Amino acid sequence: MKKLVYVVACILALGFTACGSDDEDVDCVKANVDLSEAAVVYSQNIGSTEACTAYKTAIETVLNNGCAADDETIKVYEEQLKILGDCKFGGQTCLNCTNNNITLRVCRGENGNAFIQEFHQGVLTPRDTGVPFEKYVELSDCQ
Repeated sequence: MKKLVYVVACILALGFTACGSDDEDVDCVKANVDLSEAAVVYSQNIGSTEACTAYKTAIETVLNNGCAADDETIKVYEEQLKILGDCKFGGQTCLNCTNNNITLRVCRGENGNAFIQEFHQGVLTPRDTGVPFEKYVELSDCQ
């Protein structure tokens, strides 16, 4: 009987030590460094769905773990997430299009829409216009 009690006690002890928290604490310094690196890779590969997804994931990691420096930074990151959308714009055809004497770089996204290449906080970011690329080109002076 003593052996049975000893075995049960050992099993319970192992069970409690194995059932620690599965949530990993995020190192905010590392998360912010990863975000900076993802932003650089994304800005150098603006048409890459993979680079966009990595950048978006890095932003979400910083936001979800309270690693943003202040409220203004949070707003910037949230705006970036809106601009990135679902990251469906790889394999682009890009043209320089002029409307009202303003020339913008416009690319066809994977969803067929025109994406305007804009700078936000120093990062070149595509913004989905919601307009089919062909229609945008038809209504603009594009080269």
